[in-house]
Amino acid sequence: MNSTRDETRKLNMFKKIIGKGKRGWLKPIIVAVLRRSNKNGKEITDEIEKLSLGLWRPSPGSLYPTLGELVEEGVIKKDRNGKYRLTELGKKVSYPWESERYAKDNLDDIINEMNGYLSYLEDFKKENKKEFEKHERRFKEISKRCERLLS
Repeated sequence: MNSTRDETRKLNMFKKIIGKGKRGWLKPIIVAVLRRSNKNGKEITDEIEKLSLGLWRPSPGSLYPTLGELVEEGVIKKDRNGKYRLTELGKKVSYPWESERYAKDNLDDIINEMNGYLSYLEDFKKENKKEFEKHERRFKEISKRCERLLS
């Protein structure tokens, strides 16, 4: 249940972000995405869409000018391979949602997230039994790994 509440809170956060104007919030979101790993513009766009649960996919007309601004401000740098990375200054920048309560660095958060996925899969199976059965072998492999982890 707690995981569902967390997902709802995240969804509401993105709805608020979208409501306040996407471009104004694009800089901190880009920084948050680049904290995870270096990415090119398309990868950043894909990650933002994934994080927003499909609610928002920034257009190239918003993303690339914002990336340019962040480069000019010294927050990020574009490497020769076309990927952007945080500079030392960028690593020091923080935003309100980057508090510990949003971090997935502790075991309780990870277990809650796994529990949320299991609840989703249970619902999915009820409505899409044939599709679910196509992946039964993989679910059994995951189950065995969990059993080994607990032994």
